[in-house]
This record gives sequence, structure tokens and C-alpha cells, in this order.
Amino acid sequence: MAYGRLWPAHPKPLPDELLSSWIVRVAEANAIKVQTMSRMLYGNQRTPWNRDIDRFAPKWLLDEICRHTGIGYRVAYRTTLATYRSLIYRKRRLSGQLQWILPNLSYGTHRKGFGMQFCPACLAEDETPYFRKQWRLALYTYCPAHQAMLHDACPACSAPVSYFRKDFGRQLEEALDIGYCHVCGFDFRLGECRTPNTSDEDVHARFDSMLDSLANATPAFYSAQYGFFAVLHQLCQVMCMRQNGGRLQIFVNDQMGSGDGVIRPASRSIENLRIGERHRLLVMALWLLVDLDSKLAAAWQQKAVRYNLLIKDFDDKPGWYTDVVHRFSHWRKGLI
Repeated sequence: MAYGRLWPAHPKPLPDELLSSWIVRVAEANAIKVQTMSRMLYGNQRTPWNRDIDRFAPKWLLDEICRHTGIGYRVAYRTTLATYRSLIYRKRRLSGQLQWILPNLSYGTHRKGFGMQFCPACLAEDETPYFRKQWRLALYTYCPAHQAMLHDACPACSAPVSYFRKDFGRQLEEALDIGYCHVCGFDFRLGECRTPNTSDEDVHARFDSMLDSLANATPAFYSAQYGFFAVLHQLCQVMCMRQNGGRLQIFVNDQMGSGDGVIRPASRSIENLRIGERHRLLVMALWLLVDLDSKLAAAWQQKAVRYNLLIKDFDDKPGWYTDVVHRFSHWRKGLI
């Protein structure tokens, strides 16, 4: 490959494409290994693959890939998860857990976390398979277009999805396409498409509506929508708190007529749960939000949740949520 400014092949990012997916496709289009291209761009001292570049891409990283593809900086920036700021999380953080963003848990160039999901039907329909930004969100557990559960690991060998490793240890002519497992070579497009279980038509409709709002949200409405996602996150956290002991989960399951067991309360956040447990938590939290006032009141009366847990570590709660839960602060007097 020439070291000139514009490379022979310079594909543009596809709709909702992740930065890491786009960079891998640029390497594929130019018939060069991902690691070789990375060394050409950034040298041996700065590899992009020992960090979560989709969550935080340094300016030097974007500048170089833009220079050789002819893509504007703002277009490249929009391939990162930073575009969700003010919609599902408030502040940018370079480390630690970021609300609603699935962690990759990187150890060098290895991935130990299940931070990348995919829909087999979407990949099968793509003329050029690629990975979406929305698949990095904990809120996405199924594909609303195909009504199919996502996968958060290889269906064949259960390895985390790490498509940037597709040519590691392989000759270029043996390198896998982006839609294959880098460990066992399974074609992700052949993964099972299971129908999501929501147990309730109103919840399913609300789930679909939520995913649609994420896909079509505009910055002008970010602040208005943030409160909903913040409350949804808090309800999921409460159900997983050790202090609650699973009581709110049991209450919701009983009310929904669900036979699902309790997700073991732990210190882990919803972002660190595997997709099955995460989906169940979201369904329960969305069921509460269909009529939050009366359902929380019933849960409080049955001692399934306490006021202090509903506001625990929730500093930026919206006013409408504060109005609802404040009624449960006077436990000696009953509801007021």
C-alpha cells in the first residue's frame, strides 16, 4: 500500500457504523492486515486496539484515518459512542463504567467482556456486513427490525466478538471476513434468530418505541429523553441491589405472571450482565414504567422496595420521578 495521503480504497462509514468496524473495513478494502495498517497509521508505540476506541477515540486516531480516507472529522466522530452523550449518559468518562454502554474489558488486544452484540439477520441482509453503534448499548437486547434477540458472543464457541482480531496470526489470504468469529470461524449470519420474550404486549410496544427513539433521537430532544433513560437505569439498578434482596423482582414477576427466577442481586451494574439477564431486567423495569405511580405504590405497600433505594446514588433524577417516589418517604404514615 502506498503511504500517500489518500489510499486507493476509502469506503465511507455505513449508517450507524461503529468506528472500529469502519477501520477494519478500510483495511479489508485495501487488502492489508488490520495490525499492519495500524502500524502504518500510528507506529508501534500507539496501537488503537488496546483501548475501547468506539467509546473514546483520541483526536490523533481520528485525524490519521480521516487523512487517508478523505472522510471529514465530524463524520468520523459520529461513528463513536460519544454521540450518545446527553441522551443516555451525562458526562464523558475515560475510564470506569459509562451508563448504558457495554464494556469491552480489554486486556491488551484481548477482550474478556461481552461488549459487542450483533443481529444475525442484519448481517445477512447487509451487502457489506458491518457492526452498528446501537449494538454497543445495554438497552439493545433484540433487533426491532427483525424482532430477533441479539447475540453477545459467538453462538458456536461463546467467545466475545472481536472482529478486529480476524487476521491475527493468519496470513492475509487466510484472514476472515468481519462477519466471522475470530476464534472458531463461525459465520455470525447463521446465528439463531430467537423471538424476544416480553410477557406483555404493552411492555413490548414500549420496548419497541424506546429502541425506535434511540435510533431516531436528535440532539434537540436529548435533554427531554434523558430523564426516561436515567429512571429506567435506576429501576434496573434497584432490582439488582443486594439491599433489595430481589424483592422488587419477585413482585414484578408475580404481577406479570412470569415464571422467571430472580436475577441474583450483586454489585454488578446492568451493563455487566449477559444479554439474557439484561433483557429480563429491562422488561421488568419497562413494565413498571407503563404506570410507575400506581405500580411503585403497590410494590411499596407490599414492602418490595424502600424509598431510600429508589433514590440511592441517583443525583440527576428528573422532577417527575422525584414527585412519584417522594410519596413513599413517609413510611410511618402510609401513602399520602
